[in-house]
Amino acid sequence: MQMRRLAVGFVGYAAPPPMTVVPPVPPVPDLRDPLAFLPRQDRHKPKCGPVRPSKVSRKRAYVLIAVHALIGLHIWHWLATGRSLTPVEPSEAMQTIEGGRINAGFVLFLVLIAGTLIFGRFFCGWACHVVALQDLSAWLLAKVGLKPRPLRSRLLVLAPWVVAGHMFFWEPFRALMGWREVPLPSPDTWELHLTTENLWQTFPGPLMTIMTIVVVGFLIVWWLGAKGFCTHGCPYGAFFAIADRFAPVRIKVTDACNGCGHCTNVCTSNVRVHEEVAKHGQLVDPGCMKCLDCVSVCPKDALYVGLAMPKPFAKSQQRIVARADLTWPEELLAAVVAFVAAQYGWRGAWFTEGVPFLLAVGLGVLTAVAVLLLVRLVLRHELTFQHTVLKRAGRWTRAARLVGVGAALFVGLAVHSGACQWRRNALFDDMRQLRSDASRPQLVALLDRADRALALEVLDDPGVRELRCLLLWRLGREAESATELLALFEQRGRLDHPAANLNLAMSCLPPRGLRLDVAEAAVRRVLQIRNDLPMAHAMLAEIERLKAR
Repeated sequence: MQMRRLAVGFVGYAAPPPMTVVPPVPPVPDLRDPLAFLPRQDRHKPKCGPVRPSKVSRKRAYVLIAVHALIGLHIWHWLATGRSLTPVEPSEAMQTIEGGRINAGFVLFLVLIAGTLIFGRFFCGWACHVVALQDLSAWLLAKVGLKPRPLRSRLLVLAPWVVAGHMFFWEPFRALMGWREVPLPSPDTWELHLTTENLWQTFPGPLMTIMTIVVVGFLIVWWLGAKGFCTHGCPYGAFFAIADRFAPVRIKVTDACNGCGHCTNVCTSNVRVHEEVAKHGQLVDPGCMKCLDCVSVCPKDALYVGLAMPKPFAKSQQRIVARADLTWPEELLAAVVAFVAAQYGWRGAWFTEGVPFLLAVGLGVLTAVAVLLLVRLVLRHELTFQHTVLKRAGRWTRAARLVGVGAALFVGLAVHSGACQWRRNALFDDMRQLRSDASRPQLVALLDRADRALALEVLDDPGVRELRCLLLWRLGREAESATELLALFEQRGRLDHPAANLNLAMSCLPPRGLRLDVAEAAVRRVLQIRNDLPMAHAMLAEIERLKAR
């Protein structure tokens, strides 16, 4: 009993004072977890303290402004004289490959590749109008407190190569395999075509231009980083990246370098500058666009531009798998979504204008990111996107609701565009397979499908409307067909289907009508698309005879 009293007394003496009840701390994302954020720039950049301002950024901005002044001068010359150089744009090289006309864009593309083989990717950093758009977008976003964060992916980074292959090699491959109806011209038949009277022939209209500025500029920069389109969409960058690996002019380092990381922090191309110069003595990453910000901000002035033996097969530090932001299942999901959305959802989608290919690529990549966001909003316990907390302790924030609704609407629009195009392509395939002696019930059935396709779309697709007019013509409703074709022609300024142009021309010639200007424009459009149609040449000769009378 006495021992029990002693024990109780000891326990009472040794007992700690009452503990203060502390509310539970909400769990925080594990920074070691590669799935915690999308994307996660903060763990890619070294912590190095304040970085001095770049001395060359203002100079580069002036050069980019001068480039756009030259573009404006080119447009002014065309407006003033009615004729000027063909568009000085690398994408015009496609017209040379497919049409056999050597234009200014093709010459520029060859010159740029040759220059990159010597000097590296200086053109990308100092003269590209898309880089200027991205730099301006990043600057404006920073003004409103939105700092772009790059996305590091192992598969999406291959998109430029896929796009380049599709643009420059797919059609020659189809011709080689006999899948192309019109053979490609051989290089020995190519001819110079350096001037044009229609400067805007191959460029999108005003709406697609605005969409390009918004998508390629602000959205991609905000979601994918300051050079998001260069990294995940630019096909020309794929060619320049190959040439850059063999360039003798490179960014090098002296012994004064102490590995502070200032250079890496200012690099908008996501190059691990301080690691690469420590390992290789030079920058080997082909993503380096030679903007020279890293050289300018070095506190030891250890970086400089000089001659060096290229290391074309050296592995760049940013390609290290451990720095990827996505798991392999997410990588595969993003790659599949980006390809399907770009090729079958956005490309050619109609929004008063057709979505061009490169814009479709950008929209496809954004669709992949939107899908990843939706998946992570459902599966992740903690989630932050671009400095914004979306989920905390398993609960959605107000921002998450806005982001979720926006991402869902964006993905839904991509699905709707894909469904419309699937129905349209099925119509055109059935129309091509329709025999000249097709029965009236077959024509009526196709006409009904065309009407349903137009009812499904937000805006009437002119391609489907042209097909509908062709069906009306074959059903003997020529007057109705001609009226709709003329209205469509006056609305857009052109028709795209050769048969639709020919029908419109016939309706504007005696004895059906007398609109020689419309008939001539329609026939010349046919010859622009297909120059091997005897009927079109005969109609053009008849139009010239009537005009002479």
